[in-house]
Amino acid sequence: MHKEEMIREIRALREKNNWVERILRAIRADDDGAAIIERLRNGESYEAISKTLDRPPFSELPQLSPKFRVQLTKAIAEHSMDMEGEGNAGTLMPGTSWSNVTDSESLMDTLMALYFTWVHPVHMLFSENHFMASYKNQSDLYCTSALVNAVCAMGCHLLDVEKDERRLWPGIDTEVLREKFLKEALKKLPQDSAPKMTTIQAYAILFLVDLGSGKGSRASHYIRLAGDALNARLEYHYATEAMEITRWGIYALNVLWASVTFQVPSVLPASAKPTEVFRNVLLDTHDDLWRFYRHTGDETAQEHPSSAILVARETAKLMLHVHRTIDILYDRRAVELSADEMVGRYKAYLEWEAQLPETMAPPHGIAEARELQHLTAHVLSLHIHYHTAVIHLFQPLLYLPNFTGTARQQVMDITIDHARRSYEAHRLYKELYSCRYQPSVQSFCLLHAGDILIRLSPTQPSATTVVENCLLYLKEAADGKGGFPVCGPLQEMFRRSAVECNVRLPDNVYELMGEDTNYTSEMLLDACTRLSYRQPVERVVANMEDTVSADFTQQLGEQIKALNAHAGRSAADTRRIQIDELLNNASDSMEF
Repeated sequence: MHKEEMIREIRALREKNNWVERILRAIRADDDGAAIIERLRNGESYEAISKTLDRPPFSELPQLSPKFRVQLTKAIAEHSMDMEGEGNAGTLMPGTSWSNVTDSESLMDTLMALYFTWVHPVHMLFSENHFMASYKNQSDLYCTSALVNAVCAMGCHLLDVEKDERRLWPGIDTEVLREKFLKEALKKLPQDSAPKMTTIQAYAILFLVDLGSGKGSRASHYIRLAGDALNARLEYHYATEAMEITRWGIYALNVLWASVTFQVPSVLPASAKPTEVFRNVLLDTHDDLWRFYRHTGDETAQEHPSSAILVARETAKLMLHVHRTIDILYDRRAVELSADEMVGRYKAYLEWEAQLPETMAPPHGIAEARELQHLTAHVLSLHIHYHTAVIHLFQPLLYLPNFTGTARQQVMDITIDHARRSYEAHRLYKELYSCRYQPSVQSFCLLHAGDILIRLSPTQPSATTVVENCLLYLKEAADGKGGFPVCGPLQEMFRRSAVECNVRLPDNVYELMGEDTNYTSEMLLDACTRLSYRQPVERVVANMEDTVSADFTQQLGEQIKALNAHAGRSAADTRRIQIDELLNNASDSMEF
């Protein structure tokens, strides 16, 4: 391109950006903002709209600069956020606060910052933008007292009070504070037969609060209430984006919990097709950043690209595949087991991993991880959930008496490989962020990976080392006056598994577990609704035995071998794959 042509094109681009600046100013000034947005949605050109704003028009150019495209999209979204649901919102009475537990704004800000740093990007149960707009404007459309108190109760699990903060909040006891926020949230929950969306969101957060407290049995009721309310398909007059985030977020959390406790989920997805996930949700931009926040003063910590909405989308997609796997393993009425179905599930998982953007690829070791700005805590959590899903798919096959030979070895290699990768991701999480801030469900995933390693690969790495590290990671998650008490019973369950496998316990086992290790059956049952964290393979085997024949074994072995050969790799080396060369026309929109 000649210099003169470049100059003309640059000038034209600047003129086009001027149109957009005028449109942005008009929307933000509320000069017929709704009408302007409607015209944009109807495909009317920027030039035509600009002419009606009483400013000089400019010539058309095919492309709009990325900067202004993002700004225009955000302005439309913000305006829609205010307009959609208009007439449904109330305001708090003057002088009324969101919570009666504390009048310390700095404490409330810290608890909410902890929630939005460590919980929200992993379990995105509501739209942060809509929530914060209502919170700041004292509107109860997207924010309620029950929801705020639930968020703060969850933040108490993550609050690790330092010396300077004790001067800000003298006499603070995070366990007592958590219970106060929890009781306040329950007190503020409306007892409606048709709950509002904010009530459903509060139920889901209360599930996380009780789960972290080691009260999994009671917590399960909350997540079931949230799922049942979504299944009712009630009509809500909320912004489409806010609704989609909540529907998919609660669905994903419900399926994730069902998968680590080996139940059939009670919630239905908004759509059976992964391509429909977050279809009307704006993804993260370069302006959306994530900060390593732990204490007051961390507001100036280094920021990284967030990808939180992208992680939420990929989590929901993954959980669609996990839901299908659960149906195969635990609900014989839903899907007939076959070699094609098992390999199809495995292909779907590999396809999901391969389509992740490069910015979400896992690192190769701690040194590389420290250099990667994109490797946020929630990206690591996403990979942990993925590896756990593959482990759950294949582990039951290893206990089938008729499943032998090469096929069994291939499945074992795949299962061990994903257990190692999950174990490594947990190690990276500890090194980069500390297990003190890992979500409670992730602790279950840790033990599922550790259990595979001590049973199927006790020398690589050493089973004693695996036991020591798993107990250490759980100790770190439970430490402090806040922390996650559920990790104590989980430690005991894993210790018992190690003893059952004749693994030599680490010399410092009681230092890692503390002196109070006298856990009753009721305490273990309350932690995760079962007496063990282990996958109930006997139950799955009973469902599978009639189906698994010599033909099944041969077909599965041949298909997995072909799968790995096509990808140019061994069964034990299951790192990233070019899925378009692998899946033989498998579709991302596979029916649920």
